[in-house]
Amino acid sequence: MSCWLLLPLLTSVVSIAGTWTVYGLALRNGHVCPLYNWVYNRSCSPDTSVRCCSVRNMPFVSTSGMNLPENSLYSAVLNAVSVLFALVCIFRHAQIVERKGDEAVLSKAAMIIGFFGSIGGFIAGNCNPSVLMVLHYFGATLCFVSGCIYTILQTALTFRLHLTGKECFLVPLRAVLTIFQVVFSICYLAFFVHPDTKRQHIGAICEWILATNFYVFIMSFSFEFYYITSAVLYALISRPDDEKVAILSEPRGTNMATFDK
Repeated sequence: MSCWLLLPLLTSVVSIAGTWTVYGLALRNGHVCPLYNWVYNRSCSPDTSVRCCSVRNMPFVSTSGMNLPENSLYSAVLNAVSVLFALVCIFRHAQIVERKGDEAVLSKAAMIIGFFGSIGGFIAGNCNPSVLMVLHYFGATLCFVSGCIYTILQTALTFRLHLTGKECFLVPLRAVLTIFQVVFSICYLAFFVHPDTKRQHIGAICEWILATNFYVFIMSFSFEFYYITSAVLYALISRPDDEKVAILSEPRGTNMATFDK
C-alpha cells in the first residue's frame, strides 16, 4: 500500500474537522449563532444574558473564526490546509504526467487553478474580516471560485484518464460532487449579498456545505494516490533536460511536445 494516499485524506480531515471545531468553539463562546437559528434582530445589547442573533454573528465560516480564541485555530487550519492542498495539486499533476502525458496541459491548468485556491485560502485565513475585510473576502472568493473550476477540471481528467480501474465509480461520484460544488457556490454568492437575513442565513448554510463538499472531493484522490510510485516521485525531482518535463514549470526552450512519452 502506498502511504501517499494519506495526503488527500489528511488534507480533508484537517479541513473538515478543523473548520467544524472552530464553529463549535465559536458557538460555545457565543460568538456565532447556531446554523439552525432563523430569527435575527437588528442589533444586540452587549450585556444581554439571552442569546441574541444579528447579522454580525451570522454563522458564516469566516465569522466563526473571527474572534479569539477560535481565531488562532482558524488561521492554523487554513494555513495547514493551504500547504497540504498545494501538495495534493502537485502530486496529482505529477501522476498524470507520468502515466498519461497527453493530458498534461489540462492537468497543468488544474494545478495552477489549485495553487490560486491555496493562495486564496491562505489570504482568507490570515486576514481577519473584522480588520482586513476586503483582503479576506478577496481571498475567500479566490478560494471558492478556484475550487469550483478545480473540481470541474479534475472530473474531466478522471473521465478521460484511467489510472486506477475504479473510474466507473469515481467519475459519477466526482460529477455529483462537482455539481454540488457549482450549485452551492452560486447559491452562496447570491444569498450572501442579499439584504434579507433569512436568505443570508441560507447563504451561510451553503458556504458550510460547499466547503465540506470540496474536501470530500479531495478525499476521493486517495484512490489515485494509492498508485503513486517512485516514477512519480522521480518526475517531481527530474532535471529540466531529462525526458520528463519539470512539474511546476517548463524550462526555457521546451515546448508542449516535451510532455509526450
